[in-house]
Amino acid sequence: MLARQEGLAGGFYTGIATLHEGCLYYEKVVGDSATLLKETPALELPGTIGLIHTRTPSGGGREWAHPFVDVKGELAYIANGAVGKYDNLPALAEASRRLEAAGHSFKSAQSEPVETYPSSGGRWIHFSEILCHAIAEAYEPLAGKSDRLLRAAIEAYEALPGELVGLCLHARHPDEIVAVRHNKPLEIGRNRQGEVFLASTRIAFPDDITWQMRMPANAGATFRRDGSIAIAPFTKKELLPVGRYPSPVAVEQVLFGSLREHGRVNMEQFFATALSLWPEGTLVEKETVAFDLLASLMKEGLLELETERRPGMEGEGTVPWTWAVLKK
Repeated sequence: MLARQEGLAGGFYTGIATLHEGCLYYEKVVGDSATLLKETPALELPGTIGLIHTRTPSGGGREWAHPFVDVKGELAYIANGAVGKYDNLPALAEASRRLEAAGHSFKSAQSEPVETYPSSGGRWIHFSEILCHAIAEAYEPLAGKSDRLLRAAIEAYEALPGELVGLCLHARHPDEIVAVRHNKPLEIGRNRQGEVFLASTRIAFPDDITWQMRMPANAGATFRRDGSIAIAPFTKKELLPVGRYPSPVAVEQVLFGSLREHGRVNMEQFFATALSLWPEGTLVEKETVAFDLLASLMKEGLLELETERRPGMEGEGTVPWTWAVLKK
């Protein structure tokens, strides 16, 4: 699944986490999925439930790859997105100081500046690691609640909002994955065998998917091994609303029009084009609508993905870079 989509928006950092018999296992690298397989025993990690992640470049070494893991080694967290319109780097920095005072520690903390990430005490920390520990902190007082992990993830996402989607895997919850989403994409699929798949785009899904839906925005959800899904909307009134999804006519004019004009686009260009489909003052789902159009055109045989190799972090190695190419 990761190899199908990493060139669309990732390949610079990659990581995986699995859960088996109450233990969390994880590996991560600077590089793409091929690097993960070459440099770690990722294929040998035990379990039939897990998370895998790839991301864009930023700065920092291996510890800036996802997943992030709490101090107890029980919670693995991956995310996609940025603070975006919430512009809450000071709040994240304050949260990092509070969490450290409570006994949490950050492996991503470094003295080298990384733009658009929170800094505290002359150190820059990956905001997703801060959110991982915020979820772990919110989890502890909820003992006895059947939806404990879901409540903790929602609490953290309401307290430290961003243009984000995140997934949680916890050693005490061996048969579920919890998702929290403001506006970044999350698709859900299931095959005839009852296996459940979550991905940023349905382009990543295996070919045998027979049922699919989209995770609602500004909500949390628990996905269980038995196939059941429990969804809970966020309730904090100060959260930004998600803008109305654009009409097929608008998508045709703006996005498909861009494809016809250029013939070949990368995702950075395509997402930027989609941004104009939403009004000011709302969260947008530009990645979702862009991925939707690409998946539909691929299914109809009108478009194909072409991947080339580009230099990786600091020019080391190479990573995939995918173009969407309209067939003539």
